[in-house]
Amino acid sequence: MTNRRWLVALFTVLAMVLAACGGGDAGDGDTTTTGADGNGDGGPTNEFTDVDVSGTEVSVFAAPTGDEGASIQATFDVYNEATDSTVTYEGSDSFEEQLRIRVDGGNPPDVAITPQPGSICEFADNGDLVSLEDMGFDIAALESAHGAYFIGLGECADGNHYAIPSNANYKSIIWYNKPAFEAGGYEIPTTWDELVALSEQIAADGITPWCIGLGSDAATGWPGTDWMEDIMVRTAGADVYNQWVNHDIPFTDPAVVNAFDTLAEIWMQDGWVLGGIDGVAAIDFRDAPDPMFNEPPSCMLHRQASFIANFFPDGVEAGTDADFFDFPAIDESLPPAAMGGGELMIVFNDRPEVRALVQAYSEPALQCVQASPKGHGVAGIERISANANTDLDCYESDTVRRQAEAVSQALAQNGFVFDASDLMPSAVGQGSFWTGMVDWTRGSSTAEVTEAIEASWPSS
Repeated sequence: MTNRRWLVALFTVLAMVLAACGGGDAGDGDTTTTGADGNGDGGPTNEFTDVDVSGTEVSVFAAPTGDEGASIQATFDVYNEATDSTVTYEGSDSFEEQLRIRVDGGNPPDVAITPQPGSICEFADNGDLVSLEDMGFDIAALESAHGAYFIGLGECADGNHYAIPSNANYKSIIWYNKPAFEAGGYEIPTTWDELVALSEQIAADGITPWCIGLGSDAATGWPGTDWMEDIMVRTAGADVYNQWVNHDIPFTDPAVVNAFDTLAEIWMQDGWVLGGIDGVAAIDFRDAPDPMFNEPPSCMLHRQASFIANFFPDGVEAGTDADFFDFPAIDESLPPAAMGGGELMIVFNDRPEVRALVQAYSEPALQCVQASPKGHGVAGIERISANANTDLDCYESDTVRRQAEAVSQALAQNGFVFDASDLMPSAVGQGSFWTGMVDWTRGSSTAEVTEAIEASWPSS
């Protein structure tokens, strides 16, 4: 089937999907946009926008590649078919590095979708980005749909906002081989002490408890920072977590050192990490969970965000072969915490068709398309919406629907704590923190690592 015929067939099916997902702008559920063209009059011309974008072209650059990247292009192809426009997606495993090269070279994409909120204001302060206010977006409506916290990640020194969330990841998750876990008689832990005890029990049964992989090309090390962040918010609390993010406390603070010490209770135990902790930087994060599904399993547990299910081996089904439990509490006197991530759209080139795409991609109708294969058509790929109004029926699997429900509730209640390294200055969050986690696995002391990261923090 040609690409165009496939899209026509898919678009026909979408009529039913979109009816379930709803549509409209970020605030009131009306299909007429109120931010992309500044007026919203004349009624909608299609399911996604009332702006005439026929014949126009928009370039989008982001990190996802492979099937996940293909699902993003397929989502845009549905938009293209409806609007007679051409939105072209490009993904890169070295996204952060390549985006800076393009911007510095005067050749930025029209839109970038960044997982690193800490870099947004760096671009904005340099005059590279267009603010949402200048594009006519309703900030209050965006806050209602995405949460004030999430929208606030794009607020910069001039008081303007420069980013809209495109999707969310639920990161406080530990995956396990469901059949083997149940056959072993293991119980879901609700506290850190129980998780440590579970790891000890699995090891005593002759199975390596954990699969870990920190490899990610130029971004190697970031999966280790996620572990630290989950531990920090559960040992020090959200207030100290935010102080850490904002450098109101140094990276050498006792709270940070305590988080490393806590992490060592699992990472540094002999025989608890497949291949040894000193080898995890050489294991690509996308491949890290694979041994969990060997027969018999080579490991039982894997801590990674919701999106990792997109990289499970062929034939492995989330909910049947794999399931997850929430990262457990550590200091039980602290309130429950949820740590997550996501990606945010930032605009380098302001044109009506760019505004229309950004508006549409943030709203429930197109968010529903990207949510699962029944929308975009790429098997096995489900992406959690960053819009609390996206209908849960848009998701195909019960596993992702559970994750999406947790994220949606957190967004609606402004209880969504973002990945700390993604909020830190890029020299740290995309640099020394990543490399510090690798150094730590290879034998550097906690003092050496925290002092090096602290020394790298920009002075202004």
